[in-house]
Amino acid sequence: MSQTILVALISQIIIFIGGILTWYFKSKREDRLIAEEKTREYKIKTYETLLEPLIILLTFTASEKDKLIGKKKMHSVEYKKAAFNLGTFGSDESVRSYNNLMQAFFNIDSDKMVKESKKLYPLIVMTFLSEFLLCIRKDLYSKKTKLKRSETLEFMINDIENYSDSINSITPHRNLYTNYRKDTPPTL
Repeated sequence: MSQTILVALISQIIIFIGGILTWYFKSKREDRLIAEEKTREYKIKTYETLLEPLIILLTFTASEKDKLIGKKKMHSVEYKKAAFNLGTFGSDESVRSYNNLMQAFFNIDSDKMVKESKKLYPLIVMTFLSEFLLCIRKDLYSKKTKLKRSETLEFMINDIENYSDSINSITPHRNLYTNYRKDTPPTL
């Protein structure tokens, strides 16, 4: 009889401990998921802030007034904060690709490049922008995406098939435009 009581008591203790452990690990998992969701929402806001002026500047139908607004946004404190936030919270790949894109904007002498080859400047910008968009996608949603860089731009470029092979085959690094650097370094 005492063995039966002992087995019943031990089984109740094991069930109780198992319940507590289950609750503990479940609450930890839920806390982690909530933190990840908040981080994702913060990253989305940061990426939206960084992309908005780029979208304006790269929209061919945008008026000069709109493009000026886009340029002003890129020089705003809010934009600079978003860039700092990217450096803090973004993935390594996103930070590198954003830096490469911005360095291309800062350093390329677009007039010189356009004189020599009208297609080279947009091709370089599209390559860096598509790499940044792909890195954002990987950072926020799917690290195993099978999209190509050109596919991230198809929604906004009607003749993307003319550029897709080049965009996908070029490795986006700063040596792409070394022959087209501005003579004077950019100022802050």
